Amino acid sequence: MSKIDAAQKKRDRDGQRTVCAACGHPATAVDQLLVADGFRIHRSHTTDPRSGYYRGKR
Repeated sequence: MSKIDAAQKKRDRDGQRTVCAACGHPATAVDQLLVADGFRIHRSHTTDPRSGYYRGKR
C-alpha cells in the first residue's frame, strides 16, 4: 500500500474517505478505491490510458 498523502488524510478527516480524489465520485463494489500517488482513487483510473494515474504501457 502506498503512503497516504497529507492532503488525502485531510480529505479522510473531512468525511471523504470513500470518495475518489481524482473524479469526486464514491467508491462502488465494482470500482473500489486504492491508494496511488498518496490519494484514494478508483481502480479504473489506473487502467485507463487517458488517466494521469494509468499504470500500463502507453
